[in-house]
Amino acid sequence: MLHVLGFAAIALHGHGLTIAALFANPFSQFIDFLSSLAAWGVDTLYTWTHNYGWAMMLLALGVSLLLLPLSLQSLKSMQEMQALAPYLKRLQTKHKNDRAKLGEETMKLYREHGVNPLGGCLPMLAQYPFLIAVYGAISRHNAAFSQAHWLWIGSEISQRFPKFLATSLLQPDHVLLLLYGVSMYFSMRLTPTVSMDPQQQQMMRTQSFMMPVMLYFLGSLYHWSSAFVLYWFSFNALSMLERVYVMKLPSRIPKPPEDTPATLAGYPRDCPNCGQLLTVVKGAKCENCGAKVRKLGPSDNGARRAAAARAQGQSGTADGGAKGKK
Repeated sequence: MLHVLGFAAIALHGHGLTIAALFANPFSQFIDFLSSLAAWGVDTLYTWTHNYGWAMMLLALGVSLLLLPLSLQSLKSMQEMQALAPYLKRLQTKHKNDRAKLGEETMKLYREHGVNPLGGCLPMLAQYPFLIAVYGAISRHNAAFSQAHWLWIGSEISQRFPKFLATSLLQPDHVLLLLYGVSMYFSMRLTPTVSMDPQQQQMMRTQSFMMPVMLYFLGSLYHWSSAFVLYWFSFNALSMLERVYVMKLPSRIPKPPEDTPATLAGYPRDCPNCGQLLTVVKGAKCENCGAKVRKLGPSDNGARRAAAARAQGQSGTADGGAKGKK
């Protein structure tokens, strides 16, 4: 969605609309303020680097750090949704012919584990005004960027291939567009899809190929400045590093225990009386101890089972420690 908003904002600007015109008051004033702040940041960073290309990359780093708390919140929510995927798949199998019941049980699953299904999307909205503000700040530096160089941009090689390589940071650069397209592809591939059904997963895979291609053609059509694409590429690369880091952290939601004939029939995995792996025999009794066992409630969704497993593990650890002391 962030990419789509960027496409829309830049395309409208390319047709003569100002950044402020994209938003009604008071949002236009807020965006103008952010644009002024970003322009000041570009000038300040230029005094340190003496190069507008490196200044744009440092600006991307600064915005990433500013939005880091929201980004971490969003990524942790995505991680929790990924951890709930096995529970969701069990519900989908159990209620595959009853969509109403599936929706009800899914919402119960979210409540029992304290997960907000929209938690991964809402914090990302904060990036929108910053993206457009940076584009506005670049527009205020057109004169400076028209003379600015960075690595191959503005080099002798770019002078030989001006239709493919930018001769300044104000001009479009196809190499940068390709780099950003590649980064977008990997960014979308890093998005967890295990909680989606097969049709949604296929759609995500298709979008991961189509979106970079669409970006490249839009960037070529509207002549996006290489300064903006450089910022966008840097910001996206930093976002991918954050995502890889968070997704490797352990989740607070444990993996569900493996299903057994008892759990598939609606009973707990272990006998509540003897604590052994439950095998249900005639009369809904435990084969090991003969105690009568009740089925789990329909709203359990695995949360109680996971809590019981954690409690049992802690109890076993404590018993082992006590025996060791003796």
